[in-house]
Amino acid sequence: MLIKGYDVGPFVPGESLLVHPGFWSNYLLALCSDGGCAERPVPEWFGEDGADVDALSEVLFDPEH
Repeated sequence: MLIKGYDVGPFVPGESLLVHPGFWSNYLLALCSDGGCAERPVPEWFGEDGADVDALSEVLFDPEH
C-alpha cells in the first residue's frame, strides 16, 4: 500500500513486530535521536537489552524485508 505524502516506500503491516524484544526501544529511541533529549538515549531506559534492540534493528532496517 502506498500512502500519499509517504514517498519512502511501501507501507506494510508490522503488528507481529510489536511483541519482539527491542521493538519499543527502536521506535522510541528514534524519537529522541533528533537532539531533543538532554542525554544520549539508551535501550535500558525502556527496560530492554541493547543486544535485543540491535538484533531487531537489523530486521527493521533491512531493505530486503
